[in-house]
Amino acid sequence: MSILSENEDVLGRVVDLALAPVNEPDIVPVVLPLIIGAFVIELYFGKHEDEDLGWNTSVGNAILWFSTGVTILSTTDLSRNELYAVLALMGTGLVIGYMNFYHRWSPFLAFRASSAGVVYTGAYLVTVLTKTDIPVNGTTATASAVFTLAAIVGFKLLQSFETPQQPEFGV
Repeated sequence: MSILSENEDVLGRVVDLALAPVNEPDIVPVVLPLIIGAFVIELYFGKHEDEDLGWNTSVGNAILWFSTGVTILSTTDLSRNELYAVLALMGTGLVIGYMNFYHRWSPFLAFRASSAGVVYTGAYLVTVLTKTDIPVNGTTATASAVFTLAAIVGFKLLQSFETPQQPEFGV
C-alpha cells in the first residue's frame, strides 16, 4: 500500500469519525452533550482569556470520561473489545479524577490531561467507535490521533473568534 493510499484511508476515516452523528443518528443522544460541552467551554476560555483550567474543572472533566462510559454501558450491547475500551475510558476518568481531586501530580500535567480538548474528544471517539461500525484498526488509530489534534487546533481557533471579556466593575 502506498503512502498516498494510506493517507487517503486515514483522511476518509477522520471524515467518518467527524460525520458519525450524521451517519448514525442513534448516537446523537450520547455525543450531543459532548459536542455542546466542548464548544461552550472553549468559547468560555476564548471570552475569558485570563482564566486557566483549575483543579475543580479538571476533576469535573475527568469524571466526564466515567459518566460517558456509564452511558455507553447502559445504552449499548458491546463486544468484548468495546467493553474493554469503555472500561478503560471509565478507569482513566477515575484515576485522573482521583489524581486531580487530591492534587497528586503537577498542575501542568493535570491541566493538560484534563483539558476540554482531550477529555471531550476522547469521550467522543470512544462513543463513536463503540456505537458505530467503524472498524478499529491501525487506520482508525491514526485517524483518531489526527482527529484529536484537529479538534484541539479547531478549539483554539474557535476561542480566537470569541471577543475577550472587558473588565467590569473597575476590576
